[in-house]
Amino acid sequence: MQKELLKVEDLCFSYSKDSFALNNININVLNNDFLSVIGRNGSGKSTLVKLISGIYNQYSGKIYLQGKDIISYTKKDVSKILSYLPQSSLNGSNGLNVFDFLLLGRYAYKRFSDFSFSDYDKKAVNESIEVTGIKSFINKSVNELSGGEKQKVLVTLSLVQLDINSDLSEKILIIDEPLTFLDINFQYEIFSILKKLNKEKKLTIIVVTHNIDLALKYTGKTLLLDKGEMVLYDESKKVITEEIIEKYFKVKSK
Repeated sequence: MQKELLKVEDLCFSYSKDSFALNNININVLNNDFLSVIGRNGSGKSTLVKLISGIYNQYSGKIYLQGKDIISYTKKDVSKILSYLPQSSLNGSNGLNVFDFLLLGRYAYKRFSDFSFSDYDKKAVNESIEVTGIKSFINKSVNELSGGEKQKVLVTLSLVQLDINSDLSEKILIIDEPLTFLDINFQYEIFSILKKLNKEKKLTIIVVTHNIDLALKYTGKTLLLDKGEMVLYDESKKVITEEIIEKYFKVKSK
């Protein structure tokens, strides 16, 4: 039986009194779920994942992570359970090579004064590299990578952060628009890696995407947002239908 890993209860949020808001969002995410969040631009997708990642905290309602109110966790403790990848995440790599960049994912496990990396830290990096298949370019500078390679490195960084050698079935990877500007072959590669992590490592994954075709092909559940409201939350094949796509995306499809 799947265990409830994340619960969002009556969640409401606005950037200011007269600005965009999320209204009464209620979702339950179970361990080993693979969830896509879809909707037109401005529907609140990125805002929602920032809220459930603990980035925004001025909201009404409740967000529970592993059964505890997320505000009761320290930032460091959240980062050991939940990894959030925003739309642009490689700023400030300062010319590091890929391996050294990935070691940065171990800082959640370090004391403030600890600047060295243990054999276990390096093992976590190497194991993550094997899972995502990026061994061929771990010595390249991050600045030299293609868009697809960078996205693979970021997924690998999340595995380092969550500790690939621990039980990932109690942890969550949240990715906001992982396919932006990627060629179609890299789009399929990224989703294939995510599906492998979900199936083999039991990692729970939430992905914000505009690619409805890939959401239907790879994810088990889909949340559809429209103008800050939750429209549907169900199996992907029940949410991503010709009728719903035409109604909410204004596109006739088959």
